[in-house]
Amino acid sequence: PSISNCTINMSWLLGEIKQFALESCDLLVDVLLEDGFLVPTFEQLETLGCNSSHDTSPSEPRLPQTFLRFWLPLLKVLNSPSFIHVLLEKLFVELKLLVKEPNNHRAFYISAWTSEVMLCNSNKFEYHFETKGQRKARMKDRIFVNRIQLRWQQLLSACLDAPCISTPHLLQLILDDMEHPLPLETQQRLLQLCSIYTQTTQSELNASQVHKQQPIYTLESLHEKLQHSRRHSQPRRSEADLERSESSQENRCADVQAEKAKLLRGSPWQVCTDKILWRNFPLGKVPGQSDDPSCLMVEHYSTMTVFDQPVELESNAARSVPGVSAPARTAEGLLWNHSDINKLKSGLQLF
Repeated sequence: PSISNCTINMSWLLGEIKQFALESCDLLVDVLLEDGFLVPTFEQLETLGCNSSHDTSPSEPRLPQTFLRFWLPLLKVLNSPSFIHVLLEKLFVELKLLVKEPNNHRAFYISAWTSEVMLCNSNKFEYHFETKGQRKARMKDRIFVNRIQLRWQQLLSACLDAPCISTPHLLQLILDDMEHPLPLETQQRLLQLCSIYTQTTQSELNASQVHKQQPIYTLESLHEKLQHSRRHSQPRRSEADLERSESSQENRCADVQAEKAKLLRGSPWQVCTDKILWRNFPLGKVPGQSDDPSCLMVEHYSTMTVFDQPVELESNAARSVPGVSAPARTAEGLLWNHSDINKLKSGLQLF
């Protein structure tokens, strides 16, 4: 058949498929996701001249350009918002099923198509400075051009529900493009937890160190980061030095406590080593002390007599303030004389 006839036949087939997509979108997407369609066989890749070993990293999968352009004529006809929603939903469902039955080849292409669709909707900052020629070349390989309002919360949940090696990359695409983005701190924590949960063997990680937007976190690296932040203003020391320093400090505290206990040996007082909230006790009171004043009495004590001291009675030594005239104080009844005061003092004892 001639080229014109092939073009006519192709247009008719595309029209029929588009009409079928309107009537049975779910069924069409299910067929497209079968092996031999959007997930190519090794024979198909060899026929198209594509490298079956994948040129990109499994952690950031991208479709071979030749294979993508093979499907673009059909996908550009089907790129309605409803079709894109169903396609993304079923891509994540397939990815979740592969978690239980790992298939690296199929998982790679399912993840790559998911990434390709979301990149079509991306409106990143770096695109703002591209030339018209660069924009035209970029749009040429897009399934759709105009931005679609995607179901971001549903996509976020579906992505986290299908953990695999490419999940951190897909999660980053969703977080970058959400209509109402999550707080930056929440995004970082989510990405860290996701990379911890999906980390693979060391050999696989070494093979996927290409264009890393988000580093792979491990429990060890997060622990080291926490230790580094604590010692940010201190010189770097080894773990042995830190242990010796802590041990030395504990020994110094123990020596101080022992010295205090030695000084109080034989005394009714002792050093309190318990953890007590002293703010709950008034000044002059200790934990466990009763309100009875006799509890303060000690078993052994010595006494001494109060020495005689001259006492000046107010009645005999009137005090005056300059500029103020005050009447002399008078008192009714008997007043203490000097002899009475001496008798009181001679009877007092201090212990």
